[in-house]
Amino acid sequence: MSDDAWQQQTCGRLPEFRFSLGFIFLQIRLDRLMKRLLNHKQSLTLDVMLQMAIRVSIVIVAVSALTYWHIYKTLVASTIDGLEHYIQERGQRESAIFKLAESNHQIFRATFLAHWQQDFFYNDRFFWQVFQRMPDHTIHLQKKAYDGFYNQSGLISKDVTAYIGAKAPIANEDFRKKLLLSYVMVDHFGTSWTKQFANLYVSMPENVNIVYWPGMRWADNASSKLDVLTEEWVYITTRQSNPERKSVWTGLYFDPTANEWMVSLETPIDITETNTLNVGHDILLNALFDRVFNDHLSGTYNFIFREDGRLIAHPAKETEMNRTRGMLMIPDLKDAHLSQQFQVLTQSIKNRQQAYFIVEDDDAFLAATQIEGPGWWFVTVYPKSLLSAPSMSAARFILIVSVLALVIELIMLYLVMRKKVIQPLETFMAASSAIEAQQYEKITNHTLPLPFKLQNEIGKLARMFKSMSGSLQQYRNEMQRLNHSLEDQVKIRTRALQQAKDKAEKEATIDSLTQIPNRHSFYNRAKAILQQADHTGAPLCFLMLDIDFFKVINDSYGHPQGDQVLIACSRTIENAIRDKDLLGRLGGEEFAVVLPATTAEEARVIAERIRTSIAELRFFTPQGGHEFSTTISIGISCANETIYAYELLYKHADLALYQAKQTGRNRVICYNSQWQPPVTDAQAWNAGE
Repeated sequence: MSDDAWQQQTCGRLPEFRFSLGFIFLQIRLDRLMKRLLNHKQSLTLDVMLQMAIRVSIVIVAVSALTYWHIYKTLVASTIDGLEHYIQERGQRESAIFKLAESNHQIFRATFLAHWQQDFFYNDRFFWQVFQRMPDHTIHLQKKAYDGFYNQSGLISKDVTAYIGAKAPIANEDFRKKLLLSYVMVDHFGTSWTKQFANLYVSMPENVNIVYWPGMRWADNASSKLDVLTEEWVYITTRQSNPERKSVWTGLYFDPTANEWMVSLETPIDITETNTLNVGHDILLNALFDRVFNDHLSGTYNFIFREDGRLIAHPAKETEMNRTRGMLMIPDLKDAHLSQQFQVLTQSIKNRQQAYFIVEDDDAFLAATQIEGPGWWFVTVYPKSLLSAPSMSAARFILIVSVLALVIELIMLYLVMRKKVIQPLETFMAASSAIEAQQYEKITNHTLPLPFKLQNEIGKLARMFKSMSGSLQQYRNEMQRLNHSLEDQVKIRTRALQQAKDKAEKEATIDSLTQIPNRHSFYNRAKAILQQADHTGAPLCFLMLDIDFFKVINDSYGHPQGDQVLIACSRTIENAIRDKDLLGRLGGEEFAVVLPATTAEEARVIAERIRTSIAELRFFTPQGGHEFSTTISIGISCANETIYAYELLYKHADLALYQAKQTGRNRVICYNSQWQPPVTDAQAWNAGE
């Protein structure tokens, strides 16, 4: 259908559209009328109810309010007293594991120094029975140290791995003594201590880590380039980071290997000022988080935070915690409610007199206690709604008893009004909704029980509904038929336009003979590839290819045979390059290829593959079956940090192609800025081609 015919058909339907708008307007007016009648009915009912209930309502409200206030104040006093006992107990309970870790470290440090000062017996033979030098020059424990073996005491040693960096002073006997004593103590204490903790390990500034970790061969997969000094659990114990030489806690972090949230305790052990080591525990926090989230008073919730605003655990922020790997600051959340709680708590922390306190927020009581060790704060949020609910329940009971008699009377009144007023109005409302939903058949087929037979105003309105529904139903059917016809015509026209568009786009970008991008399409796509390479700094090469003596082929065998050569060469080049490379025909027998992410050497390999593949092609003339072949010359130019311009790469590749033609054809030449083409040779070559 033409555009003019389309416009004429549309304009011819304007009276039908005006008729449709008229019916729609009438439909809206009737719907509003029904709603107004129903609202009037509700207002009349409310007026009657208020006449009977107004004298009782004031007394009911006053008694209910006094009851609520008295019960609420009583519950607040008892709740605060209970929260004090609860928060003290939770603080002691959650601090136990951290205090135990610090106690373990003091025992380990004292035991280590005692053995060292008593000249711990060092056996070099035993040292090399458990340690071994690896091919990458690092030192590891032998596999039996993890799998299990009987040590010199006759007991089984297992679950220990170690990593000693390649530059560690292993030739020093004191260093080997420190390693062996650390291994023996980690093996000795790890068996009992890892019942409560994930592991036990000793790290040293010589790039050493000895780990007791059941179920985790920590050092076996360590790279020879591993530097444990870059890990937080090592560098926080250095003299620069920890001049007091005391036990320190790392920040919260998620260990993907163990699939656990962790925090680590590190304690330095100074043999001398320059000869040191560190003992460490990784404390698994999933159990702590589980208690925080699930072990709480009914209706309350718990969370843990650090004084600097770092959120440690919160039942509503698990997604954010996982996304930031534990580095979640409360001010960064933009959670106004949590930020308000944090401000109230930090102010109370500064003014506190003991390790716990209870403070009142806008909508909750906040009970907080400090967890010894990392110094976190455990908070229980007790919503005030838990106190208002029982008070409200008592007030509600009084309210229900007070209005029971009034409700009975209102029910009786409602039954009378429903039969005379409400039911007819509800029927008309249903009819109005059916018209709004275009379900006209419900009215015309008497599905809705409208009172058509009544002779009063309600009957007249019912008959008007029926007449209007019949007209709208007829008009809707006609419009649906016209719409289906228009939709079919639109689909046919759209399909034809799309086919024409696809054909035009293909003809504009694809060379009709070789079915590869033409010169214009190749130029646009090559420019985009060059811009991307320039942005990323990736290498890129540009190939110019020209079939040797192609004019001779056309003159000797005819242009149809020359077209077959062009097609065969384009297919051969396509098969020799990669999917990511861009091939295009620039005109005549000249082709170009863009090689993204390709160095000069890689480009030369690809170009040689193209050259040899072309040389292996064989062609036969259709008349006498004469066999002939052809060759191709290729010039290469490469991009660098200053050359990503299409025109410059094209020029350099063309110069390299010219050199290939001049030096004998059937060869690959990479652009050399020192080579200058002789004028007479260029003229002779152009004349020959």
